[in-house]
Amino acid sequence: MSVIYLIRHGQANSQGEDYDLLTPRGKEQAFLLGKYMASNEDFPDKIIVGTMRRHKETAESFLEGARSVDSARVPEIDPNFFQQDSNWNEFHSQLWKTYAGYLAGIRPDFAKSLALFSQVRLKGGIRSAALFYKLTEEILNFWREGSYTPEGIETYAHFESRVQLASTKYFQPSSAERVFIFTSGTPISLTLNRMLKQDQDMLTWMPWIWNTSLSVFRWVRGAYVPISVNFLPHIPDKKNRTLY
Repeated sequence: MSVIYLIRHGQANSQGEDYDLLTPRGKEQAFLLGKYMASNEDFPDKIIVGTMRRHKETAESFLEGARSVDSARVPEIDPNFFQQDSNWNEFHSQLWKTYAGYLAGIRPDFAKSLALFSQVRLKGGIRSAALFYKLTEEILNFWREGSYTPEGIETYAHFESRVQLASTKYFQPSSAERVFIFTSGTPISLTLNRMLKQDQDMLTWMPWIWNTSLSVFRWVRGAYVPISVNFLPHIPDKKNRTLY
């Protein structure tokens, strides 16, 4: 019976210049997830990752955790076991920067929030996170409207289309019993909205997807049925959980 584990990457480098790499905590989160899953006999039969560095680093740390329990049951990385698919990629970080600059020029309230975020970003914490998601929500809603797309920036329609293509491709019966997909918050948000058949905004889930959280779907009577959503069994202590 096929099971799909949809997993967000570990905590990324939100306070540095390059977001697309894991922090030490992010690698530990992924290691703990791999160790937890292997301890419960949930060893991967296939790994699917986006092509972003944080996706691959999460999968690699996850496999290290699984091997710490029983290395013999974790296959070596080869094309049949470990596959990359760019359709699971998050939107590029340049999109956020480009739209932030544009909106700051036409919306004074946005410019004020952006300036405040620039002051507190390196400190981290709840205030920084709240401002980040407030700005991101406005950016993504504007992006989705499609009234303005800067040159070189992926359109929202294309982004949504490729994520749907990825979920359609992998949410099918498979010879691999346990498939682990490592991706990002926005693709997971769109996939959850689709799989849970929700009517609300497709981006509703995006700010609330925990780093290394599990959303589990099991093939039952001709369809994938959600078993758990945004679950963190490997991080019971709330102070060690992160959203970005």
